[in-house]
Amino acid sequence: MINETLRDIKGPLSLNNRINIILWLVILILLAILVFLFKFLSRRKKISIIMPQKPAHQIAYEQLEKLKAKDFIRQGKIKEYYSEVSDIIRHYLENRFLLKAPEMTTEEFLFYVRDYSQLISSHKTLLKEFLLACDLVKFAKYVPSSGEMDAIFLSAKKVVDETKEEVPVK
Repeated sequence: MINETLRDIKGPLSLNNRINIILWLVILILLAILVFLFKFLSRRKKISIIMPQKPAHQIAYEQLEKLKAKDFIRQGKIKEYYSEVSDIIRHYLENRFLLKAPEMTTEEFLFYVRDYSQLISSHKTLLKEFLLACDLVKFAKYVPSSGEMDAIFLSAKKVVDETKEEVPVK
């Protein structure tokens, strides 16, 4: 017979190695999340610093005067004129009220501002008339009269005049 020596059974395997690996993975994941949050928040701060220092209405007035100086109407660039005046007002609304007006269609924008509390009813009506008049020229190939072209510019200025932020007197 073979002389076999009986050996004792092996003890249970230690979980310390697996726990250490899992612990290091959790630490690395948390560290990656912290780095991501730090970069994201520091980027947000930089963006807020870049915000324009001028009031939104002042920027809009300057852009409207630049548009007037381009003399699109006399050159027969009616569609370009209406597109620019519409963009100026949409960007003004974005700067003034933090509305994403440039990124929305007129219908989307009007639906959104319907319940917007910072604009009163007369402002909403004025905006609706202004944007729909611009859309007629931009998309429906409507040819406005010279009086309508003057009126759209005055309407744009009126939107800014009536909705501009009141600067407190010192």
